[in-house]
Order: sequence, then C-alpha cells, then structure tokens
Amino acid sequence: FPRSGRGHRHSRGSSGTYHAGRMSKMSLPDLPSMKDMPSLSSIGSSAAEGAKGVYTAANNVKLFQKNLRDMITGIRAAKDKQKDYMNKCLQDIRAEVVSSDIRTKAVAIEKATYLHSLGYNMNWASFHVVELMSTDNVKYKRVGYLAATQSFGDDTDVVLLIPNLLKKDLASPNPAEAALAIACLGNIVTPELSQTLVADVYSLLNNHKPDLRRRACLCLYKCFLRYPEALRPSFARLTECLEDDDQGVIQAAVTVLSELAMHNPKTYLPLAPKFYKLLTTSSSNWMTIKLVKVFGVLTPLEPRLAKKLVGPLGEILETTSAKSLLYECIRTIVAGMTSQEKIVRQAVDKLKDMLNDTDPNIKFLALHALTFLLESHPRIVAEHKGNIYGCIEHEDSNIQYCALKIVRGLVTKKTLMDTTALLMGAMGKSEQRFRDELVWSVIHICMNDRYALVTDFVWYLTVLADLVRVPSSSHGGLVGDQLVDICLRVEVVRESAVAILKPLLLDPSLLERSESNATVPEALKAIAWIVGEYAQFVADHDAVIAALSHPNVANLPAPVQAVYVQSLLKMYASAVSMHAGSVRPAPKMPAPVLAAHEQLEGMYVDPEMPKSSPVPMSPSLHRLGEKIRTNVTPFCKSLHLEVRERGCQLKTILDMTFAAEAETPGEGVALMEAFAVVLSEEIQPVSLKAQRKVEPAPELLLTAPLSKEWDGLLLSSDDEGSDDEAPDRKKKKKGKGKEDRSVTELFTQKKSKEQIAREEAEAREMLQRHREKMGQYYLGGEVPEAKEKKKKKKKGDAEALPEPEPEPEVEAAAEGEDGAEKPKEKTEAELAAESAAKKKEAEETYAGYAEDVKIDLIRSVMTLPEVKRSGYALSGVDVPPVGGATGPEETCAKLFTWIPPRPAMRLKPKPKPEDTDGGADGG
Repeated sequence: FPRSGRGHRHSRGSSGTYHAGRMSKMSLPDLPSMKDMPSLSSIGSSAAEGAKGVYTAANNVKLFQKNLRDMITGIRAAKDKQKDYMNKCLQDIRAEVVSSDIRTKAVAIEKATYLHSLGYNMNWASFHVVELMSTDNVKYKRVGYLAATQSFGDDTDVVLLIPNLLKKDLASPNPAEAALAIACLGNIVTPELSQTLVADVYSLLNNHKPDLRRRACLCLYKCFLRYPEALRPSFARLTECLEDDDQGVIQAAVTVLSELAMHNPKTYLPLAPKFYKLLTTSSSNWMTIKLVKVFGVLTPLEPRLAKKLVGPLGEILETTSAKSLLYECIRTIVAGMTSQEKIVRQAVDKLKDMLNDTDPNIKFLALHALTFLLESHPRIVAEHKGNIYGCIEHEDSNIQYCALKIVRGLVTKKTLMDTTALLMGAMGKSEQRFRDELVWSVIHICMNDRYALVTDFVWYLTVLADLVRVPSSSHGGLVGDQLVDICLRVEVVRESAVAILKPLLLDPSLLERSESNATVPEALKAIAWIVGEYAQFVADHDAVIAALSHPNVANLPAPVQAVYVQSLLKMYASAVSMHAGSVRPAPKMPAPVLAAHEQLEGMYVDPEMPKSSPVPMSPSLHRLGEKIRTNVTPFCKSLHLEVRERGCQLKTILDMTFAAEAETPGEGVALMEAFAVVLSEEIQPVSLKAQRKVEPAPELLLTAPLSKEWDGLLLSSDDEGSDDEAPDRKKKKKGKGKEDRSVTELFTQKKSKEQIAREEAEAREMLQRHREKMGQYYLGGEVPEAKEKKKKKKKGDAEALPEPEPEPEVEAAAEGEDGAEKPKEKTEAELAAESAAKKKEAEETYAGYAEDVKIDLIRSVMTLPEVKRSGYALSGVDVPPVGGATGPEETCAKLFTWIPPRPAMRLKPKPKPEDTDGGADGG
C-alpha cells in the first residue's frame, strides 16, 4: 500500500464510504478484534501460498487450483522445460488427488488423464478413479469413467471392485449414466467382466432409448470377443436389430455381424437375404461398405450369390462417388465374383481410373486389387500393363513392390525379353533394397518351372553377366548358381558362356574389396570354374592365366581362391594340350574314366608298337609355367587348408613337368597331356535325389577298418604306463601267453560268459593297483582300505564315513597275483615326500593341458556324486567353475583334494523331568 500520494487519498476517500456502510450493517460480534487480525506480512505470505495451491484446514479445499486448461497452457508455454513442468504438475496432482473435496479430486484426475495420454502412467491413481466413478454427480462420474477408459487394463487390480458399480449404472434410469457405463465397459472389458455383465448389456437391447440400444449392440461385440459363450444366446436378438426402427441401431447391428462374419463366414450365410435387402435399400455409405464386405466373404462359399449381386454392385460402381465404397465393391468383385466376366471388366475399368489418380494411396489400392486377378484373368490385367510398368519407377516403395508383383505374373515367352529389359533399366534408378528385389525377380522369372519361359539361353547368359555388375547386389551367389546350372545343362552354349564370362574374369575392379562388390566373389567363383572347366574354348590362355593368378585374388574368400588355383591347372593343361595338338594330332580321349581304366586293364600293349612322337615344350609354354609357379607361391603359404593344398599340388605338378622336360624333351608335355585327358571328363548335372538310388559296390567294405596300423596303435596304447607297472605287465604276458587281437576282433567278435568275466577281473585288478599307487588323490569312498584303517587308529578323531565293502572278485584278483610281494609300509616322511612329488607332477600335467581340456576335467569332477555329497578343494590350481560335460576321471582325481566332512554332532541325552526341576532350583 502506498503511504502518500493523491491517488492513495482519492482511493481511500472513494471507497471509504462503501466500506463504512457495509461495516455499519454488520453486527458487533461478527467483527474481529484488532488482536486477532493478521498482520500485513502474514497476509502477503498466505496470499503467495494460496497462489501456489494451499489447502484450508477447515474443509481441505485447495485454493487457486489449476484446471486442465491452465495446465495445457503452461505446458505449451514451457517449450524448453516441458519435462520439468510436467513433473511439477504430477507432484501437484498427487497432492490434490487425496483431497476429500470431490471437485478438487475430479480436476486432479482430469489432469492426470491428459498426462497419461502423453505417456505419463497414472496407474497409481486407479483407486481414486474408482472413487470418482462411484459419485452421484454425473459431471464428476464422467471424468472418472473417462480416466478408467484410458488407464484400466487386464492387469489393473481395482477392476475387481467395479462390477457392481457398472451393474448399478447399467440399470440406472438416467440414460447418461448407462451410456457412460457401456462406453467404459466396451474399452476395459475382461473375461470376468464380460461373463458378469453381458446379461445387463443384453437387456439394454430392449431399452426404449435408441441411443442405448445402439451402444449396447456395439458393446456386445467386445463382450463376445472376451467371452465367446455369450454369442449363441444373444444371436437371435442381435439379428432382430437388423429390423429396428432406428437407422443407427441397424447400422450398429450390421457392423457387429459383419465383424463376426469375418471370423466364421459359414455361420452367417443364412443372413444373406437380410443383408441383400439392406444393400438394396440402404442410403448410408458406411452401412453399404459393411454389407459389401460381408458379401465379399460370403460369395466364395455360395457361388449363386455372385450372380445375384451383379446388379446392385454394378449400379454402385456407376453411381457412387465415394472412393472408399468404390474400392470395397471392386475388392469384393475381384475376390469372390471372378466368374462374372462382365462385372469384372467393369471393375477393371474403374481400376484404370484409379491407377491414373495422383493420390498414391488410391494408386496402391488399385494395384493391390489387380493382384487378385492375375491367376483368373491375366489377359484383362495385361490390357493395363502400360500403367503398371510405369508404377515400377514410382517414388513410393509400396507402389513399386506391388507393381513388380503384377509384372512377374504377367510375363510370357513373348514378353520375357522386353520385361527383363524394363526391369534391368529400372535398377539404375532404384534404391538398394528395391534393386535387390529387381535382381531376384529377373532371375526367378527366367528360372521358374525349369526355364519354361527361356527360349534363348545365350541371351540369358548375357543377362546374368550384366547382373554380376549390379552394384551392392546381395544375389551374387544366386547368379553364380544359375551360370553353372546353365552350362551343365545346355551343352551348346558352353563356348558362348566362356566368351561372355571371360571379360568378367579379366576385370581387376571386381577383385577389389568394396561394398559394391559384396557378393561378387560368389559369382566369380562360378565364372572361374566355368572358364577352367571348358578351357578348350579359350583362345588367349596367357590373359586368362594372368587374371587367375593376379595378386588381388588373395582378397577373395578362401573357397574362391581354391577354385582359382584349380582353374590354373586346367588352363595350363589345356594350353599344353592345344600346343601338342597343333604339332601332331592329339590322342583320342576315352569316354568315361571308369571305362578308360577297364580298357587299359584289359588291353595288351605290344612293346614294338610305334608310339607317337614326343613334342618338346615351346618357350612360351615354359615362360607361362614359370609365371604360374611364381604367382602360386603365396597360395602355398595360405592359412586356409584347401587353398594351401591345391597350391602345393599345382606347384608340385609343375616341378615334375619341368624336371621331366629337362631330362627328356617331350616328357613334360606328355605328362601335362595326361592331366588334360583326366580333366577333360565331362561333369553331368545330377539330381538331388540321385544319390539315394546309387547302390554301394559289393567290394566296398563299409565295416572294415580303414588301416591295419590301428591294431598296432591300440596295442601300443596298452604298453603306455609307469615303469613300476612294466615288470608286472611283462610277467603277466609271459605267464599267460595272450595273443594280440585286431581292432575288428575286439569290437565285432562275440564273447563268451567266461571271457567277459575274465576281462572284468583284469579290469578290476588294474584299477586296484592304480588305487594303491594313487590313493591319496582318489575321491571320498575310494581310498585304499589300509590308509582308512590307519586314520581310524588315531585317537580323538571323529568317526569316518562307512566305506563300501570290497567286492569278492577284486579281493580274489588281488590275492591271485602270481605271488607278488606286497610293498612295505613307508614312513610318514616318505609318504609326505611322495605326496608332494605326485602333487607337483599333477600340477605340471594340468598346466600342460589346453584350456578346453582343463574345462572338461573340471566338468567331469564337478558332476561326480561324491563331489556333491562332500567337499573338495583344488590342489593349488585356479580354473573357472563350469559344469556339464565329463572328462577322464583318473586325471581329475589328481587335481582335487578331498576335505572330509565334519563329524555328526552328538547331542546329550534328554534329562528327565525331575532332573530338570532340580537343576532349575539349584540355579
């Protein structure tokens, strides 16, 4: 308040009379005393707190509460700090929602519902929403039902509290309350709510208010989805709604029945007459669309419906201006009325207009409808191929893919080349993903049905060669498979294939590592194989060999490098053979290799028969071979086994050739000619199922051992062991005179019962000797009996766990040991030294193993039942704990030290009652 000034005096004078007048009318007890009046500072502070939102103590009503409009205005104003402002609003809402004032609570829930739509969860306020739903005021009840519709779900706990509330509101005489309950139930319905309230919703179908009948009809559909058992008793009354006096109720019934018909059309086929009557009399586009969709699923089940619907649908096509209704009619025609060609042509004419529309959505819908006619009416679709081809270069990718699908279905033998040229031309303007789809489409159009559409395979090879150069293609492997398949199946195109593919092999840019050449190596693998396999059609061997041995070949994957090296041998052998053939006629090549072997085995060669004169190697061939031998050296050091093996083979063959040529001129050429004869064997295409029909040769012994040396290896493994066991084993061999047995006899010969018992006794004897030697490293329950008895003799020790009784066979085997002397008992110092030495040996053995072997050893021990029953500790070895597989148990036993379990706790006997009383008194 200003302390001086004319304005202040005028203000006080102008208003003083009014206040004095009011005060004169007030009774004296109503006036507060000066002592009780607050100071100006307290008034200012309380006003400031009230602006922030302070509750009065009397009725917990919030003063100056922000409503929804204020909050939205604040959110839009705080552009830079909207998140902070929303968090502050949430804090205020949490404080306001606990208010006992219904208006304050409603405003808070209203603001929380708005923030929930922005992504801020309001599940914490679910109980307060239920409180608001249960109020009698429809204004606040509406806010509660809206919040429940937005935030409640199947996992909301408080849904269990609202069935009675909804039942009460559904039966309310107030139509507004019933409408709110129906709208909420349709959005939050659960199987339990549907089962409880479906009868109440069904009863509203007979309500005198058309709006409630319409809402109840729509709500029943949501109840049917969550509780299907309610459909059968409600179906009759639902179909009666099709004849209701109100148009809105009819539309709701049609909507519900059309959606249900999509799930099981056959059940709703008897309603076709009612639907047809509504179709011919309806003036609502919405209801007509629903009816047309129903007939779209019913016409495939009843062919007579198609003939009946020609008139109404044809009239709609000619008269309607609604694009949505037009498309639904066309879709129904192309999906289930393809037998009526007249109306199909009428629908395709309308699709032509839609294809020329500038709206991409309309264009896509037209293309999508045409895909249904590809199988039944391809000629009618082909009449509009000009518009369809133009859609391939459209900027919308969905339109491109849909148009490409139609193009693939329209291709014939006559249009194959033109269509392929069109697709190849579109590759340069397309994105990467659609370009790959174009490549895939070109290949599958040509290879479909065993190349049924291809009449010129040389043209197809040219197309495949062009596809290799498509940048960043992901179908290089598919192109390579097609090249090999064509060359194997079509013999007349092999010479043309070599001429077409050789430029690709000579192109060094295809060997570079780049994203554009991601799958080119897979195609180059097939190209290198084809050029090498049919090397007799190559005229310029020097250029091809230079390309096959190029240093950048090392950039290719290992399988491709292996094929390149193998093609080098074929190419050089072909060059040598052609040189020899130019000097003298080449020897006649036998047909199959097997037949050639049979001819050579049964042929008598006269030593006096004149042989063909040897042809010395020309200097150019010698230089070519030296070039190959030099360039193949990096392949001989490759990290990949297949590449290294083929490189070493090629180098060895060249060394042999040059050595033979140096010793006797012409011998090296003869050697390479022999290789050319072997490599000239033609490879024929083989079916995938052909191998199953091939019976194994009778001389092929699949059960025979691969090598007889394995028998010696098996016997040598028996000789491995410690030096202490060697004398005993020699004595046993001399005493028994046991004969050596082969691997086949060990695993295939049937053994008698006596032989099995003898082998079991030998195994137990060997195990007993190992226990005596390595007893301290054995797991619990397997320690030799002598040491266990020695432990029991110590005084003050706990009783050990009972050991299993030794089997009689083991004792008998131990006693009948050829009179061997038992070892003398060692002193404690000797035992400790021996234990330390063995422990050190075990640690060194363990350290020498690979990591996977160590893990297997640990897994083996960890799975033993003794480890699970009692504790074991590692013998100074650190390994990660793992579990699963098993390993050698004897080695594992050396790595672990057994920790004996604690002795069982012995409890004192329970004292008698009189002893207990006496003890208590004494205490």
